[in-house]
Amino acid sequence: MVREKQEADVSVLDNVQQLRFVFQPILLVTEEGSEFKRYETLLRYGESTSFPTCLFNDLINSEENCNVLNAWYEKTIEHYLTTYPNVQFSINIDMKQMVYDSTWEMLKKISRFTGRISIELTEFYQLMPEINHQLFIDSMAYFRSLGLGVAFDDVGNGQHSMGFVTQNIHRVDCIKLSLLHFRHLEPELTGMILDVWVKIALDFQVKLVVEGIETQGLSSFMRQRGVHYQQGFLWGVPSAEIKGL
Repeated sequence: MVREKQEADVSVLDNVQQLRFVFQPILLVTEEGSEFKRYETLLRYGESTSFPTCLFNDLINSEENCNVLNAWYEKTIEHYLTTYPNVQFSINIDMKQMVYDSTWEMLKKISRFTGRISIELTEFYQLMPEINHQLFIDSMAYFRSLGLGVAFDDVGNGQHSMGFVTQNIHRVDCIKLSLLHFRHLEPELTGMILDVWVKIALDFQVKLVVEGIETQGLSSFMRQRGVHYQQGFLWGVPSAEIKGL
């Protein structure tokens, strides 16, 4: 049994060592032009260009495995923060990661780069039972106490329904909306959905970032609707390359 556990540990270490980050820029787009603001940090495995869902879930479903993942996160994120001192980064965090002490410790250590890190809370979690709800409340307060920016990712999907977002929007400074979920809709209906989220962002004084901007025409359409923070293939595909801001 001990040998089997050791082999499992080696396998986890090997898998984590094959993880890498790629980065996609977020820009502020105005009539005068566009300006790089920060990079979203995206997790990849080996040469794959997609998120390693199965591996990630395996890692965060075990405290021992998540500890290994968090050690890699800390080392790798600090490398980029140190190598690119003028760049700001957004880091995706799944609420399941917050179950483990090592996640809190990792965030505390990287928070020394004050003002350069934002947390994008992914939408794949549930606030029931009550213990999960308390973990959410405590985690959001912790992010703030560390001076980290906080965003709700993929609003309108998963846990991040419009009702949930508006009830908890005081806990964040940014919301992110992906157009990928609306590709099947007519532009007029997409525009109506955008108008609602733009109004919410304005009323609650938070930034709205729209993902999935792939053409100049779509970018202009967004800007005319009041969407100035944009992310998508038009502005840059996810890449290991980082440009100074």
